[in-house]
Amino acid sequence: MAYTGKYKTPMELLHDNSLSDDAKVEMLEQWRDDKEAIMRAADEGMEGDFRADFLKKIENALISLQEKPRT
Repeated sequence: MAYTGKYKTPMELLHDNSLSDDAKVEMLEQWRDDKEAIMRAADEGMEGDFRADFLKKIENALISLQEKPRT
């Protein structure tokens, strides 16, 4: 989980100019998948730290990368 401990929000990751767009997409997708897994576990009665609004921020960051023209 390359994003863990380095980025507090998806926007921080999105604005990291040291990463390629492909790397950003990969990290955001992993972050999204991890949050979804935590949400599923919580639905099954397991405890976990998650917020649906944070998942939405990840999705919005992914959308902004996908809409960005490639150079």
